[in-house]
Amino acid sequence: MIALIVRGISIGFAAGMTPGPLQIFMLMHTLRHGARYALWLILAPLISDAPVVTIVLLVLGQASSDLLDAIGLLGGLFVLYIAWGLWQQLRNGVHLPSEAADTDAAIRQPIPVNLRKAVIINALGPGAWLFWGTVLGPLVIDAWRDTPTHAVLFVLGFYGMFLLTMAGLVILFHQARRLGAQAVKIGLWIGLMVLVGFGASLIWESLHRLL
Repeated sequence: MIALIVRGISIGFAAGMTPGPLQIFMLMHTLRHGARYALWLILAPLISDAPVVTIVLLVLGQASSDLLDAIGLLGGLFVLYIAWGLWQQLRNGVHLPSEAADTDAAIRQPIPVNLRKAVIINALGPGAWLFWGTVLGPLVIDAWRDTPTHAVLFVLGFYGMFLLTMAGLVILFHQARRLGAQAVKIGLWIGLMVLVGFGASLIWESLHRLL
């Protein structure tokens, strides 16, 4: 059980550190309006992921063990693909979002308005569907068939660390003028190593069960 929770926590950290549309939107608002305002945006995945998780788990719940292992193999490859994209970004250098003002940069819209925008941004992207469909979903179903409590603890570990990591990014970017891009780069390298390790382990375990 401990190993499963640790896995959920490690995936949550890597997912939170991986740059995506939601993270960019959130960090732009951090630089413009501060951490207290932007921290509310980390709640977006809890809202947008609910239908994704429900649909994916209902479908995968009917799948055989061999099919789940095959999907897990694809999930491991998908994780390594994400890691490759992150490595390419690190090779090109880490650049903090610009604080240059635009037409509405100084206008602080109500928190519910921007939270709704963050939910839409996260819901329209394929990331949640791919991640839950190929990576998280099979792990949760496998854990549920063993012990439902394990599956619940895995999901709590994932989302707990996912939200904490994004909150940490908000606070880090709030102090970006002093800490600079180097601190962000270190976090991204840690996230990259976690992604590679998790992707490789997922492929190894799936192949081991299939062969």
